[in-house]
Amino acid sequence: MVKDEITTTKYLIHSQINAKGFVEKPDVVGAIFGQTEGLLSDSLDLRELQKTGRIGRIKVDMTNKAGRTKGEVIIPSSLDRVETTILAASLETINRVGPCEASLRITKIEDVRAVKRRTIVERAKELYQDMMEDFTPESSRMIEEVKESIRIPEIIEFGEDKLPAGPNTPDSDAILIVEGRSDVLNLLKYGIKNTIAVEGVNIPKTVADLTKDKTVTAFLDGDRGGDLILKELLQVGNIDYVTRAPRGQEVEYLDKDQVIYALKNKTSVDKLKNQVNYNHNHYRYNNKHAHNNDEKDTKVYDMKQPVSEYKTDEHPFKPKSPKTYIKNEPEQQHIQQTSNHHKNTAEIQIKHEKQRDNKKDINNKKQHKKHENKQENTKNKPKKLNKYQKILNQLAHTNMGKLYDENFNELKEVPVEQIYDEIKITDDVKTVIFDGIISQRLVDISKEKNIEQLAAVKMSEVVKKPETIKIITKRQQQ
Repeated sequence: MVKDEITTTKYLIHSQINAKGFVEKPDVVGAIFGQTEGLLSDSLDLRELQKTGRIGRIKVDMTNKAGRTKGEVIIPSSLDRVETTILAASLETINRVGPCEASLRITKIEDVRAVKRRTIVERAKELYQDMMEDFTPESSRMIEEVKESIRIPEIIEFGEDKLPAGPNTPDSDAILIVEGRSDVLNLLKYGIKNTIAVEGVNIPKTVADLTKDKTVTAFLDGDRGGDLILKELLQVGNIDYVTRAPRGQEVEYLDKDQVIYALKNKTSVDKLKNQVNYNHNHYRYNNKHAHNNDEKDTKVYDMKQPVSEYKTDEHPFKPKSPKTYIKNEPEQQHIQQTSNHHKNTAEIQIKHEKQRDNKKDINNKKQHKKHENKQENTKNKPKKLNKYQKILNQLAHTNMGKLYDENFNELKEVPVEQIYDEIKITDDVKTVIFDGIISQRLVDISKEKNIEQLAAVKMSEVVKKPETIKIITKRQQQ
């Protein structure tokens, strides 16, 4: 395989040729071009592909023996996978080379990029081997020292109960108490080496003894298990500070920022015990002082007793009986007349307001009905179809297409499967309407031919949409 082909092509078509007679290389090349001409579409014509550089120089290696000719033909291709296989299959239709009968058989299609990858891997192995040979024992020792410095310290077993702990726990003046082994490992990952795990809700004697001589911070999960451990620690141990993981989370899953934040916001046990309504499963502790419960003259009610037992005979808000005034008769008549006059006036005013409201309701109903009739007429009114829609409806289910010029005069009507080739050979086409799907390939040829409108049933995944082409689909107009 020649190196220049590896760098310029995607695939190599390998074929074996056998001829009953003496033939030469030009005869084979001429047979390939001559007998495949017109067999496929113009887009796969060998001469056109070689002009555009999508097919490379054909290489032929021939041997003549006992009046027969055998050889290998290699054709470089930069087409895609499907087009390359179609082109390769067309070569097997060759049945004559020069004056002799011949047969050509495709042996394989080689992916040049796979060859490149294999070449890269082999070269990388060589470079790595050379690099390893250049390393001296001193450089290897330096690498091991750096690795050792960043390695996570190993966990230890502490006390008679062999509890998981960090390596600095025995010698440190301050320690962290966590729930389990995973919590210790997670804190070791962030450089916190003075931790010890209680491994359960029951606090071991080792941890209880350790809390007497050291400054102790309980770093517990934000769940009910953490609540129970905290209560047990407050009873059997001598802890100084408490901090918790966020509610519903565990210490073993916290990242570095969360761990640092939790330790910075720890709360002293003295403040914790003074809190009223303290919630053990809370993330942040509010250091509020306890309210002074001053004794007041208030009644204490037992909620088990019925409410009726708290009723008394006293009615502090019972209204007193109104005083009665005695008026003379003329004054009473005047008051009665005035009252009747106001009453009649109010009734008349209410009657007028009711009549006004009834008129408004009638007018509103009429306007609402007119609006509904207008909307119904608008819905029932058929949509006006444009010229593209009318032609698409005419071409529906026909698998045909039409080409139009600049003045929208019909140039020709062609089948959909031939529309690409017809656009390529027809001049002055400005509009294409067909019963099919607009593809990227059709858009590209339309741009080359300066077509202005493409109308079809629908459009496939077109990545490049030129601004000079107006694309119309049947779905857009519905």
